[in-house]
Amino acid sequence: MENKTVDPMAQMLLGSGVSIIFHPVIYTKTLIQLGHEPLSPYATTTIFGRSTFMYPNAYKYMCHIKKVDGFFGLYRGLGARLLGGIASLAVSQFVNNRLKDVLSPEVKDEDTVDGSVLDDLTQLCKKTSLELLSRCSGIIVSQPFIVIMVRSMAQFVGRETKYEGILGSLTVMWREEGILGFFSGLMSRLAGEVISVCLVNVLVHAVDKYVLTDNKGLAPYNSAACTMVVTQLTYPFQLVSTIMSIDGSGLEAAARIPAYSSWVDCFCKLSREVQLKRGSSLFWRTYKLPVTKMD
Repeated sequence: MENKTVDPMAQMLLGSGVSIIFHPVIYTKTLIQLGHEPLSPYATTTIFGRSTFMYPNAYKYMCHIKKVDGFFGLYRGLGARLLGGIASLAVSQFVNNRLKDVLSPEVKDEDTVDGSVLDDLTQLCKKTSLELLSRCSGIIVSQPFIVIMVRSMAQFVGRETKYEGILGSLTVMWREEGILGFFSGLMSRLAGEVISVCLVNVLVHAVDKYVLTDNKGLAPYNSAACTMVVTQLTYPFQLVSTIMSIDGSGLEAAARIPAYSSWVDCFCKLSREVQLKRGSSLFWRTYKLPVTKMD
């Protein structure tokens, strides 16, 4: 939900603080998404008594990173992530405010309670389009920083030092890949964002309009619940974006994954391998035995 009373600077500081606190978790999740598993799986049983193999949870993974690189090693890529978050927030708010200035006054207001179905749908489409334009603009601007963050983290796999510092990383990407290198993994990230915004807005509108008609106090919780559900559905796009971010990087982490012709190819191959949820769970991490094709 859009909060019109929050000061942009306070929002930026709050977001940066949260990013700093949870960065080790994001670092661990990124390495898992890239398929790097330095810790061996172990035998265990499920709650139903079935024998299985599990990977160590995210906490043990973080302890391993700390053991190798020390405490501050857990914050590899933090600077790029903070700059990316600030750039995304600033551009999104700028585009959002500018678009509102050119829209008619009724588009700026909340939906009217007594409106026709057509009016409701028109208003929903206008608001969704406004949110899509502003958020996608922020994503595009922040993508080079996200690429730097992911590649900095991926260096843990091969112990490289190729992507060090923001300017140094930008120089390397420009020299080796050109401007397209700055936007590796962008299309998958944009696709996930478009699907997420559309689904969340439609679900929130439908539930508020037809389910919570007599209990508007639950509207904020409805928005949060819909966002959580849709985020799980669109997680594969985030995974693919992370993997494609190291494409062409020359890192060992990139050499260890199959070559993908595009993000769609990556998505399809991960789907066939039942790997589209890799990294979505940080604690119950089932080990899947490699599939062997029989002639």
